[in-house]
Amino acid sequence: MAIVRIEQTGGMLPVWETLRWYPAAALYADGRLITQGPIDAVYPGPALPNLVVTHISQAGVAQVLDWAAEAGLAGEDRQIGQAGFDSSVTVFTVKSAEGTHTTTVGDVTAGDPEAGALNEFVSVMSDVHNYLPNDIASDETAYIYDRMRVISFPMEAANLPDQGLATEVDWPLEPLASLGTSYGEPAEYRCSLIEGEDLETLQPMLQPANELTLWLSDDVTYQVYAHPLLPDDEPCPGFP
Repeated sequence: MAIVRIEQTGGMLPVWETLRWYPAAALYADGRLITQGPIDAVYPGPALPNLVVTHISQAGVAQVLDWAAEAGLAGEDRQIGQAGFDSSVTVFTVKSAEGTHTTTVGDVTAGDPEAGALNEFVSVMSDVHNYLPNDIASDETAYIYDRMRVISFPMEAANLPDQGLATEVDWPLEPLASLGTSYGEPAEYRCSLIEGEDLETLQPMLQPANELTLWLSDDVTYQVYAHPLLPDDEPCPGFP
């Protein structure tokens, strides 16, 4: 489990959209810090994210937990500010010897001191190489994953921007119409866990794919969201 996790949740987006999001930072007890690396400013963008892992020494992990406590991420759970009806919130989760603490923030950029302290903590977690120069145990490398969440749904031309840039590829696994768990009508969104040999088959096809790549399965064209899972991610939370 991550001992520090900073992520956005909520808002009016449906579950199959929010499941595409990644934490701004996820730090694990063994010192792995997983963040999103830079992506070339091209369109359409790649189908797979650029997840990177930096290893921090145990002294560095302890320092991060101290900074978290100084930012107010200890003790009783709390909520800072109110989120708008259709707005997402930022959730800070910290696990320590004292237990698990959660702080929910409606606007982390708000001008009050509590939000300011949390905004500074976000900056720290986004730039550990500068804040912890003596505690970086290994250079930043690509995150190697062994599980992937796939969300699929039949393609509707009206919902696909720049359809002229789309390419079509044959889906290599079990038909998408029956793969995984369905969210049901009115749209047939499905969520699946891909691992093992299936992941070995699919991953090389995703490497050259982009966000407009379409997948043909049993004569039906689908859009697919491919989401490599972090170590403590649930495959399909929110699906029936």
